Amino acid sequence: MTLKKWKILSVFIIFLLSSLFHFIYDWFPCFFTSLFFPVNESIWEHNKIIILSTLSLAIIEKIYYKKRKNVLFAEATSSLLCMFLVMTIFTPIYLYFLKTEDNIIITFIIYFLSISISQILSYYLLLKSYQERLEELGIILFSIFILTNIIFTYYPPRYAIFYDFVHKIYGLP
Repeated sequence: MTLKKWKILSVFIIFLLSSLFHFIYDWFPCFFTSLFFPVNESIWEHNKIIILSTLSLAIIEKIYYKKRKNVLFAEATSSLLCMFLVMTIFTPIYLYFLKTEDNIIITFIIYFLSISISQILSYYLLLKSYQERLEELGIILFSIFILTNIIFTYYPPRYAIFYDFVHKIYGLP
């Protein structure tokens, strides 16, 4: 499969994995699932979905496409861009235009576009020549993303992006 076709398919894989990962904590509420899956409906907790979905995709790509050497860096960068796009596009719409009322269609459109744009970045990064340091940086970035999200799950700052407007809580229910 060509890289271009794989990246198009990747958008759908990430979207489907995200849909699955969204509910894991609800289905299996425990300490382990709280580390990697969203524990509430806050905007911030949904970053875990982006991180885990792109990391899962990177692992699949690393296993099946051994020729592509800077996969972890490309997907970590892609994950960061996707989180940034979701936070900067969705947050103002959710807080100010939707008045914290969930609109699943708008949510899905913004999320799908954010994934698509981030996978375009991943595509171009994968076209670049391999540098071993970049792969190490990808591992470091994913580790930082995961640790940051774990810390903010248990110690969320008192800002709107960390607040679950559905259950009216910060952090764990």
